[in-house]
Amino acid sequence: MRVVLTGLLRAIAAGLLCWNFTMPAAAQSAATAPYSIRFVYLVPSDRQVKSAYRDAIALAAWDAQRWLAHALDGPTFDFGMGPVAIVRSEKPARWFSSAEPGAGFGAFYRNTAEELKRLGIARTSDAPVRTVVYVDADHVCGQSGAAGGALAVVSANDLRGLVGETIVPACERANPAEVAGRCRWVGGLVHELLHTFGLRHPDRSPACQSPQCRAEALMMQGFMRYPRARLLDEEKEILLKSPFIAPRRIAAFDGCEG
Repeated sequence: MRVVLTGLLRAIAAGLLCWNFTMPAAAQSAATAPYSIRFVYLVPSDRQVKSAYRDAIALAAWDAQRWLAHALDGPTFDFGMGPVAIVRSEKPARWFSSAEPGAGFGAFYRNTAEELKRLGIARTSDAPVRTVVYVDADHVCGQSGAAGGALAVVSANDLRGLVGETIVPACERANPAEVAGRCRWVGGLVHELLHTFGLRHPDRSPACQSPQCRAEALMMQGFMRYPRARLLDEEKEILLKSPFIAPRRIAAFDGCEG
């Protein structure tokens, strides 16, 4: 079943999307304000642009911004010119998951980063803009979405999850994270975005050694229970020192639908 937005959320999403447009790739970087977050919907050459995906990314970005403000008692990130830029790639969907044997789980991320660099969209090294890329392509078994430096990359299942389409397992059997439910996929967005702000998985933190903490912590498995996930105090300290995080006047977080 597809996610159905209420009239209020539709109006909010429409307000966000009034900034959305397709522009030449080389102009994308210069169009975004420093210390802001840019969301990119990357469409392979053999896929069509879906307005439902674009709209879902915008709403997920807005949810993520409000959730973080709630978690940090006010401060959160800012959008640049708008939350979603549509970019067409000359590469087919299968190219993004192609890899030499033994390339490991990061091949999908590296291929996407290579294509973004070629298009002049984003770079992985530290930059005054963080970029979250939704690629309408599937990674194969043994790969995953990832984030590092200034770039976060997620794949087609993240798009399907946001609009309520059937999740397609990368392997023969679905893993515990490949589940339906829009909020789980918004949680995945927040998890990957916060990696670009310097947060790591707290599996070695003395504050998160219990099974309960690992189930609840957003940067562990807690993204699957979003919005009931939580940030550790040490993670909040890191985020509050980031130049990307500042007090914003935005609507209060009132939960997650779907």
